[in-house]
Amino acid sequence: MSSRNAWWSAAVISLAVTAGCGPDHEPLDSELKTAKQNLIAGCATTAVDADSDGIDDGVESCLLQRHAPVVYLPTSLDWTRPANVDWYLARTTLRFSHDGCPDCSILAVGSVTQSNLINRSHNEKDWLCSHDSTARYSYGSTWNENETFFLQPPDDTTHNGSSTPADWKVYGHVYKNSLGGANVQYWFFYAYNDGQVGFNHEADWEHINVRLNPDYSVAGVYYAHHKSVTYYAKASVQWFDTTHPYVWAADGSHASYASESVCDSTIEEAGWGASSCETNASYRWFTWAGGKGTLAGYQGGGVVNVGEKTLPLNGQNFIKYNSRWGEIGNTSDTSGVRGPSFNGNWLLDG
Repeated sequence: MSSRNAWWSAAVISLAVTAGCGPDHEPLDSELKTAKQNLIAGCATTAVDADSDGIDDGVESCLLQRHAPVVYLPTSLDWTRPANVDWYLARTTLRFSHDGCPDCSILAVGSVTQSNLINRSHNEKDWLCSHDSTARYSYGSTWNENETFFLQPPDDTTHNGSSTPADWKVYGHVYKNSLGGANVQYWFFYAYNDGQVGFNHEADWEHINVRLNPDYSVAGVYYAHHKSVTYYAKASVQWFDTTHPYVWAADGSHASYASESVCDSTIEEAGWGASSCETNASYRWFTWAGGKGTLAGYQGGGVVNVGEKTLPLNGQNFIKYNSRWGEIGNTSDTSGVRGPSFNGNWLLDG
């Protein structure tokens, strides 16, 4: 049964039970009309739009579940596993980097939370390395690469990520697109990026976007890899159970590709003389709740709808944090990245 028909059947049965007439109750025309009005492309509406993005929150949750990807992890190659925001925050310190001066400790290990991560302020230092009157904030749109907050694990053990697949959460973001439909975005979090030829950094955010037409049918999928994004029409994407796109995550860098062959033929991956992606049923990460069932692979911790930057959903306040997720290195390529909502692809479209 298709997802649309499943939702429709559930709505009709619910109406019958609510009316107290049992399963043999024949829905009235008015009840059927109401049921149709409360479904959008097979998704039940809630009449709630808490993140004020013009898309019903119930529809967002439905779409996120419907199109959540199956990710092939290069398990036999890669020691850097996925994790989730709260898992990582519990294992990091929050510090402030001063250009040419010693860092300052802001929050110790065990005290960093999503709530206190986004309400910090700290003053810059002058040429004498004394704090001056210029304040920087861990939230908002202002950004100074040389005077900024950053998260730092106290040792290398956190870099491994979590060995428990239930900790592997995916962060969803749904927004309107230029087609008149919506883009359904999925962000994967890793505690470390073990890049090629030493381009390593703490914390790694990777993503794909499923692009939907006005009727919420699939138009195609964007795969983000390194500093590029490649779009594939629906017919060129490999699908699990017709609605869930397959993703191949590259060894160490976790870049997202539409196939193993594409991954292993790119200069960023195969250019260094090694294959970076693998296809093996036991390596599959089912990102949505209950997706794996009895199949081979890993059952992840589900998809969380983060809402919008100014109005987060489900307590996901981390999307307001405007600074780095890892230690600051010698270059931008070896420094912890900024989070999803401060990534240039947060509203990727067209």
